[in-house]
Amino acid sequence: MRKSNISALGIAFMLFCLVSAGAFGIEEIISSSGPGLTLIILIVLPVVWAHPISRLVAEANAVLPREGGIYAWAKEAFGEFWGFQAGWWTSMDTYISSGAYIAMVGGYTAQLLTLDDAGSFIVKLLVVGCFTVINLVGLVEVERISSFFSVLILVVFGMAVVFGFMNWQTNPFDPIFADPDAPMDCLAQSIGLGIWMYCGYECIAAMSGEYEDSRNVAKGFRIALPLIALSYILPTLACLGAYPVGSWTEWGIEGGFSDEVLGFGTIFSQVLGHTGVAIFLIVAIMSQCTIYNTYLASGSRSFWVLSEDNLFPQFIRKVDRSGRSPYVGVLTIALSSLVFSQFDFVSIVEMNIVFILARYMFLGFIVGRLRKLYPVEQRPSDMYVIGGGKLGLGLYAALTFCIATFVLCLNPVADFLATMLFLASGVVAYVVFKRLYGGLSQVDPERHPLDPKTRLAVGDTKRIGLFVLMTAGLFVLNALMNAFLLTA
Repeated sequence: MRKSNISALGIAFMLFCLVSAGAFGIEEIISSSGPGLTLIILIVLPVVWAHPISRLVAEANAVLPREGGIYAWAKEAFGEFWGFQAGWWTSMDTYISSGAYIAMVGGYTAQLLTLDDAGSFIVKLLVVGCFTVINLVGLVEVERISSFFSVLILVVFGMAVVFGFMNWQTNPFDPIFADPDAPMDCLAQSIGLGIWMYCGYECIAAMSGEYEDSRNVAKGFRIALPLIALSYILPTLACLGAYPVGSWTEWGIEGGFSDEVLGFGTIFSQVLGHTGVAIFLIVAIMSQCTIYNTYLASGSRSFWVLSEDNLFPQFIRKVDRSGRSPYVGVLTIALSSLVFSQFDFVSIVEMNIVFILARYMFLGFIVGRLRKLYPVEQRPSDMYVIGGGKLGLGLYAALTFCIATFVLCLNPVADFLATMLFLASGVVAYVVFKRLYGGLSQVDPERHPLDPKTRLAVGDTKRIGLFVLMTAGLFVLNALMNAFLLTA
């Protein structure tokens, strides 16, 4: 793939689009868990979750700025099998979640223009087509569109902050819990969506092989992280404080668009009337479009790198004549977007949160292994490294692993069986594609020998056994946590 000159600010805006693009979705946490707990989660997660992830990604990307991001890192650190798992989790997340943003575009547009289901589908089709063309043109155009939309979204949510503080009338932290008698239930309902709001940092690294200066990724993180956190915290704080006491129970995703539901759009309705609602709806549509735009760019590279290592069908590797876009990957995500956009937002989140959390549980181990392979003292002086030595790395890795494991195991036992099946899909896919295409043994058979009995890599049966043991351990932990919640 051809290199593109993407600045640190451009990467920051792409990160903003991948992770946030506005505070949409927070409304559901407020009404189900309580305004105080929502604000606490939005304030705490950037410190204990988003910051560690961004630092781990920045160091791994500094060492190995390669196309595919976490797949390339995991493959280098732990070999072909575990690399495939990381790549599979990332690919499935992208292909599934892209449908969520198209579904929300269709929903917002239907409210703005009063469309029926057929009209909403046509809008989805047009949006997918438009941003597919943008991604086929190349990465620079994706960065420019992301920067333009990011500025508009930040301006509008900045207006929401100003309007909210101008109309301040109540304590936004009261009450802390929606149900004071069941605080753990409130946390269980909110933490998953809160984690979702601060996910996506590693996706920017999937395109690292195309950046002329990969050091801009670490610089972009320093800009994006506080920007994303403030874009969540300040509008939520201001709007909660601007509405009457007890009105937090009426918050919802349709806030401002419906007289019976409150949300970020409500403050525009109060201050600017119908025009304000229309402005906010347009920005809501832009927000989902810009997330989709960057996910197309990131996700189209995920199966591409698996195919390059003979672990996926070769057709996905096709790029245009200029070498700027993996057009088959872009087109396949566009198609999956239309398919998954027929599901509701919550169902899509429940399907792909498993893949998100799995790779975050793995991330700290990858960076730790890369430090052994590429000792810090042997790296260039200007290469980014997490501060604090082994202790600093251990702290970030532990926070990421523990929080991801906790959230993953919060599901009811019956739902966790589906979680195990989702995780097992990566092992099944690896066995199928490894036997069909040979994997890295086709590139270097001496370094990556095949087991003649299984036609998998030597040692893969032990790795699959370890995977089964870890999954069984997660199931036991899930059962124990559910038992605790029932008695708490």
